[in-house]
Amino acid sequence: MEIASAVENREPSGIAASFPASTEKVYCYLDINNVPKDTTITYVWTLGQNEMRKDTQHVKKSSRWRTWANKGINGMKGDWKVDVLDEAGSVLKSASFKVE
Repeated sequence: MEIASAVENREPSGIAASFPASTEKVYCYLDINNVPKDTTITYVWTLGQNEMRKDTQHVKKSSRWRTWANKGINGMKGDWKVDVLDEAGSVLKSASFKVE
């Protein structure tokens, strides 16, 4: 799982832990291996204590699956977090970043 300023050719670009407030979008990129069955994941974007967005995606049974979601930042400064949840709502992975 990476947080980046872009996705190019199905790979994250501009991976960082902090982004300037002028950044238009931030991407949460996942490279998932050995997906045993078709499933659904949910990205939960949080700024401070406030949930800002949820994105749900379908992931197919696969030996490797790359996917991503993005969130428009547009000057929203602070400490951000993205949780990736499984179908049951359990956290699979989390990543934090800062917008300054």
